[in-house]
Amino acid sequence: MLSLLVTSCGYFLFVIGGSLPVLLYSTVADLLIVLSVMMRLDSTGRYFRSRALPRIIYCTLIPAALVLLWFTFRVDSPVMRGVIIGLLIVPSFVATSLIAIRFREPETRSLRYSFATALLVTAFFWTLITVNAIITPGDHSLGGPDPVNPIFFIVTILMDIVSTASFLMLNMARSQTELRKSEEQYRNLADNLPDYILIHDREFIRYANPAAARLMGSPDKTLVGTSIYSFLTAASAEASRAYIHTLHSGDAPAPLTTIEIQLHDGTIRHCMIKTVPIEDKGMPALLSVITDITDRKAAEEALSRVNQKLTILASITRHDIKNQLMALSTYLKLSKEELDTIPIASEYLKKEMKIAETIGQQIDFTKIYEDMGTKAPVWQNINASVQRAIATLPLRNVDVEVDRLDLEIYADSLFEKVFYNLIDNALRYGGQAMTTIRITSYETGAGLVIACEDDGVGIPGEDKKHVFAQGYGKNTGLGLFLTREILSITGITIAETGEPGKGARFEILVPRDCYRVITDTRE
Repeated sequence: MLSLLVTSCGYFLFVIGGSLPVLLYSTVADLLIVLSVMMRLDSTGRYFRSRALPRIIYCTLIPAALVLLWFTFRVDSPVMRGVIIGLLIVPSFVATSLIAIRFREPETRSLRYSFATALLVTAFFWTLITVNAIITPGDHSLGGPDPVNPIFFIVTILMDIVSTASFLMLNMARSQTELRKSEEQYRNLADNLPDYILIHDREFIRYANPAAARLMGSPDKTLVGTSIYSFLTAASAEASRAYIHTLHSGDAPAPLTTIEIQLHDGTIRHCMIKTVPIEDKGMPALLSVITDITDRKAAEEALSRVNQKLTILASITRHDIKNQLMALSTYLKLSKEELDTIPIASEYLKKEMKIAETIGQQIDFTKIYEDMGTKAPVWQNINASVQRAIATLPLRNVDVEVDRLDLEIYADSLFEKVFYNLIDNALRYGGQAMTTIRITSYETGAGLVIACEDDGVGIPGEDKKHVFAQGYGKNTGLGLFLTREILSITGITIAETGEPGKGARFEILVPRDCYRVITDTRE
């Protein structure tokens, strides 16, 4: 189309050339026509062979323009100008037609041949008028009396129209072929997917893939014309109607993610569903992709039941051990009262009572660790978690400062224990000179950093690499280990970065999708 526009500009200059300088209506018009022919060759090569015309070919317009100027101003020779233009145009027309003829695409043969024929006819007339100008004396300029010129113009314009129309129809034919192949490809994909694919018009099914037909036990392997609600449970049918109605009205419906399919024998299949609006054969429709999760749901329920039983068993076992431990501690206290006068026995009993106390703390820890990860992570306000933690801790004269009130973290429900353990650790080991615990935050390229630091004595260098190890420490050795485990559930990491003698500093790195800023900070 662009080449046709350029050609039309060239012809227009020839038509109005009598009122313009010879440079404009001759040289420029000739060059525009040559450029349009090269553009047609270029577009034909791109279309049929996916190869562009080398840019060096367009550079031939520069010497051609110089030669045309020479034969316009130095030697006024319309014949030579016609020969030069013919030498550029005729080979281009022939090359373009050969590309179309040699391309192997049987379904577009007639269109390709009509396109090539129009170009060859144009090339023939260009050759004819050039030869006529060479061998026949007289005025062969475009404004001269030669009767061949009007015929040439009419034929050339008609052939341009034919070639352009043929090329447009070739594009349409190829688009239809590619559309048909694309539809066949996606239809084959849908036919072979294990998921259930339905195309419907809010009420009746227009297409169902074989997997959906097999599920519903359709004897002819098709569900076309069946109501989409006929194989849903009552609750799922009601929810689907409401969702589709809202979707059709243009509002943003609450997502419908799960449905229940009821088979002919009464069996219920639990499924995930995704429905989006599409066009089917030019008509508005809905595409529903349904994934059967019945087996997965059954496995999850079985695993949940097993976990519940294990939790009950662990709770009973823990309760029985605690009862026995309480009895043991009681006897140890009684023994201490009787043997307190014997130094060595009293020392042994103190160590045994300490061991019993540690065992009790470890049993309590198993209860906390057992609850970790059993519930889905939730968004939790940092400041609120800190305030709940310090409410149960003996702060002495230590101030706890939080720099922001508007940050929420997506973490395990035990996230509150993180700040409890960090602040408790600071109170235990920060020293009597410690006065402040600060909790600050800032963003980095990797995410949000939450820093919990104090102005106490800090952590010795040799202890840094073991500080999160289970059982390491002067108390139970479980607090910081539990902190790291709770954070790791949602991909959050923690590291100790303080300097010994200048206070402890724990940096919590929260991934970008696990924190957010809220506008309402009321608790």
